[in-house]
Amino acid sequence: MTTATYTMQEFVLDAQRIADRGDSAERQIAQISGPLERLIQRKDCLLDLPENDELEPDKGFVIHRADNLTVLCVVWPEGSSAPVHNHNGWAMEGVISGVEFNRNYQRTDDGLTPWRAELEELEPTRVTPGTTTYLPDPPADIHAVEINEGKTIAIHVYGLDLPAQWRYLFDLETGEVIPYTMKTRKQLTVSMQQ
Repeated sequence: MTTATYTMQEFVLDAQRIADRGDSAERQIAQISGPLERLIQRKDCLLDLPENDELEPDKGFVIHRADNLTVLCVVWPEGSSAPVHNHNGWAMEGVISGVEFNRNYQRTDDGLTPWRAELEELEPTRVTPGTTTYLPDPPADIHAVEINEGKTIAIHVYGLDLPAQWRYLFDLETGEVIPYTMKTRKQLTVSMQQ
């Protein structure tokens, strides 16, 4: 018996159709998780993408972008990380190779003090090759990422236009909440490290 290959292009079409129906975040996550799991079983699924000189396979890239859906290839070098942040929407990740370790947080304050937050760490999530995880809508989307088990390649799916979205970094020591976008994050990260 031959099973048809499920391609990246088919996944993007399926995910966009699901997003366009406008169902709740929970329904979208439930409906996209199966196709994402099916896709990442193929270690070579990124080869489905057309050759493009602008793609930087060692840095990750946008696969698909719409107002209500973003699909990214995320490449994490070993030892890399992402600070505590949110997405302001639901997110899913499916690991093709390597391991993503997510530290998950919840707010314990009432949210009434502008640009401040108190967070409590929850059970972490270890996402291994061929598996997926998700972050629901805010405020349950606060997390940090650590890559300690080798270079990791994953497909990330978001229920919004992530590059255009204002999001927040959370400083665990000071309680400060810092707004940023994907465009401003590199500048912000450099200034925070100085």
